[in-house]
Amino acid sequence: MSRAASKGVQASEKIQIGRVASAHGLQGALTVVPLTDFPERFQAMSTIALYRGGNVLRTLEVRGVRFDEGRNLLTLRTDLSTRDEAEACVGASILIDREERVELPRGSFWVDDLIGLAVEDLEGRPLGTVTDFLTGANELYEIRDAAGGLHYIPAVREFVRDIDLEGGRLRIALIEGLWD
Repeated sequence: MSRAASKGVQASEKIQIGRVASAHGLQGALTVVPLTDFPERFQAMSTIALYRGGNVLRTLEVRGVRFDEGRNLLTLRTDLSTRDEAEACVGASILIDREERVELPRGSFWVDDLIGLAVEDLEGRPLGTVTDFLTGANELYEIRDAAGGLHYIPAVREFVRDIDLEGGRLRIALIEGLWD
């Protein structure tokens, strides 16, 4: 499961994959916090679009990428030429079009594709709607029922039997006490 967020320009059309954390050095390089499960994707990007407040701040040519995996950061060398130009980009989001997301293996889904799915039991009875996907010690689907109550279903095959993105539904097997 991959968590994807989107903010700004037509939020439903853009996905945030990084945030500029700081300027790096004197030559206009940027330190970026990758907000993607696939930070290696930056190595294949020839340009990045920086956004602030829902607007394009600037588009930059990527000239090099260096990973600092110990700190989960990367340094981008771009067509910026000074530290001042780089500092003006601090805090900006790196957004991509939804169609530019990395293709996931079969059976994996983007979290934002799951939000809003109708949830039903194995007999087809409606239970609610997926409102969030929570990660931590266990991965859980947050489901809001018709009365506004929240239920948490473990994201395991024992309970989640079918995810049908095209049909807009998620089917779950309930055991006693799971939904109460």
